[in-house]
Amino acid sequence: MRYLIIMILLGLSLTAGELRFEHDFKTALQKAKEQKKEVMMIYSAVWCPECSYMKEVAFKDKALSEYIQTHYVVLSLDIEKDKLPEGFDYPGLPTFFFLDDNGKEQHKVIGGDKAGKFLKRLEALR
Repeated sequence: MRYLIIMILLGLSLTAGELRFEHDFKTALQKAKEQKKEVMMIYSAVWCPECSYMKEVAFKDKALSEYIQTHYVVLSLDIEKDKLPEGFDYPGLPTFFFLDDNGKEQHKVIGGDKAGKFLKRLEALR
């Protein structure tokens, strides 16, 4: 029993700080309605260094990822594979769109930042 508890706690600590990404606009909106959250839609590219930094470093910060998961359903779209839904445009990568659960843009943030600074930017939006 003790080993089972240790394994469960170890598993939880390994997944802490990891964001769960949706990859379909309609699914993200549906989940946002169900969970009474907004959508954070990320438009990025694998070849974009700042995009990679956000996904591989900043979003693994526990405080930032917990904040995002508490308030948002995260939709990740890749410029090479996915079209932006109609009505959205981006001036650069990464672009973070903050949408209500009906898909209406509320805010837009261009560019990433270190986890603490990005968290402050998100808190200022609410």
